[in-house]
Amino acid sequence: MPQDERNTERHGRKRRPGAVKRRSSTARRRSRRRGEPEREPDMDMIKSFGHRLVSFAVALLLIFIIIAVAFGSRIKTVMDSGEKFSFHSILEILYPEKYSYSTQYADMNEYFNLFSTDDIAIILQDTRIEARGKLINGGVYFSSDTVYDLFTKRFYLNTDENKLLYSTSDDIYAVTIGDDSDHYTTNAGETSLEKPAAVYDKDGKVYIWADYVKLFSNFSYEFFEDPNRMQVYTEWGTDKLAEVSEDSYVRYKGGVKSDVLTPVSAGDKVEVLESMENWTKVKTRDCFIGYLENDKLTSYADTAAEAVSGAYDPESDYMSARQEMGSVFLGFHQLGMPDNGSSIKAISINTACMNVISPTWFFLNDNEGNYLDHSSAAYVTAAHERGYKVWALLEDLTNDVDEYAIFSSSAHRQTLINNLLSSVSACGADGINLDIERIDSKTGPHYVQFIRELSIETRKAGIILSVDDFAPNEGNIYYNYKEQGLCADYICLMQYNEHWAGSEVGSVASVGFIEDGVKKAIDRGIPAEKIISILPFYTRIWRTEGNDTHSDAVGMDTAINFAAKNGLNLSWDAEACQNYGESADGTAKYRVWLEDEQSMRAKLNVLAGCGITSAGGWRIGLENADTWTWFQEILAK
Repeated sequence: MPQDERNTERHGRKRRPGAVKRRSSTARRRSRRRGEPEREPDMDMIKSFGHRLVSFAVALLLIFIIIAVAFGSRIKTVMDSGEKFSFHSILEILYPEKYSYSTQYADMNEYFNLFSTDDIAIILQDTRIEARGKLINGGVYFSSDTVYDLFTKRFYLNTDENKLLYSTSDDIYAVTIGDDSDHYTTNAGETSLEKPAAVYDKDGKVYIWADYVKLFSNFSYEFFEDPNRMQVYTEWGTDKLAEVSEDSYVRYKGGVKSDVLTPVSAGDKVEVLESMENWTKVKTRDCFIGYLENDKLTSYADTAAEAVSGAYDPESDYMSARQEMGSVFLGFHQLGMPDNGSSIKAISINTACMNVISPTWFFLNDNEGNYLDHSSAAYVTAAHERGYKVWALLEDLTNDVDEYAIFSSSAHRQTLINNLLSSVSACGADGINLDIERIDSKTGPHYVQFIRELSIETRKAGIILSVDDFAPNEGNIYYNYKEQGLCADYICLMQYNEHWAGSEVGSVASVGFIEDGVKKAIDRGIPAEKIISILPFYTRIWRTEGNDTHSDAVGMDTAINFAAKNGLNLSWDAEACQNYGESADGTAKYRVWLEDEQSMRAKLNVLAGCGITSAGGWRIGLENADTWTWFQEILAK
């Protein structure tokens, strides 16, 4: 085999023709051992390599210079943004329109919805609400509407008299609205305040000092300036907090292009409101609600908030001061003239469990708090002899009076209260029953204040205060059932007039009407133990002829006799839980939904199922002889 081929076979490849065979380090060592001279380094090659290295460095420097010139402002923007340098930072430099962080601050007045320098944004819990406070003489104030909506509905405001009142079970906190209202008065005298309790703004709107409101409502607030804003808490639970991991910015929305709300520093705590894929909605301690990137947050932890307490508690106060007599079985006694008690004998047969009688005695007859008085000590004596308590009834239906003029005046309210207490004391009655039915929305707040003020005096006198109301609906919301249920000892729920003279034909009180009324009253805040359900001891005989409809209200026995006499075919109306009958007499059609033992027992059972243990009827003299026995069998037990 030729030598070249043997070399190829040994080393696996041929040397290229003309190629210079490099001496290995081993060969060089052998040469040195044999005394052969070693070759000097190739200086030309080294110089050439150096030139190339310098050229590369210069080119690289030029590239950096070009980048610095082209992207210098972008790099500075990234560095000034305060964001930690990352891969995103490189994207910011290369694609600023898409990836660069906005450093534009949001308009704080627009963000907080501030329109004047004295406006204060309100952050309630974790939401900025539309209502705003006012910064007045360095103090934080809420409008009376805001106080009513957020904190308490129990303030009574009368701008005609410049009065702001707050009632307890035995006292009234009184403030005269204005810059001089730096104190309030009670039975104990005058108490000074650091700021005026209530003032008018330039538009005549009433604002109440936040710290004065705190006397009567448990809430916390913290005020911050530039811009004016405040954190308000009325509820407390568990908050999720997180720690900011590096200096950053809270933004208006979740995105790098969104405006900045406020800077945050590493170690700051923020409340976590909502977590999303890349951003988290947070609230800073000083009331900025916006967004932080998820990777800017760490150390998540649930923290229980400490509730505020110590404000006046009306429910506890009024319930402890309540005067009550257990289950009440009340009969209303309609009297159109003075009575010495002789009528008691006629109505006291078969009254079984009835323990309260309420005679119609006081008839409002002017606008200053005076009334026609039919009360009688002899009547009270006769009632007491038969085991009845007497609740004297005041009404506004007989005479034409201006309820607003009576109840919106502090002086007229006081006149009426003094008159009632004097009349009740003179005759020896055990209670007062208010049957005021012509209250409109304008008069409502003043009438409720009258009930508050009267209740203070009835407690002092040791007599019961009861108030008559129809079932709650949207048309009588201004009667403020919750407040009535708080202040009065009993609420008489007048559960009739589902259909009335002039309405379409129907039952006076179906069982569904009774149940619905009780449930609505309880939902409105009247305690079940204070409700006395007043059932109808009458029904209506409906007569329809052509387009004319007329009805007569008659007693239970009269209606039953009419049905029998006129051949009404009675059948059970399962929906109304009443016996229904109808008949024709020529062109006239008669219809009646009877009140009888079956219907009464159905109603009483519904009341028992709703937790109602007190009931009565309108009116005595119209009931069946056994009616009170049914009350006793179902409710008295």
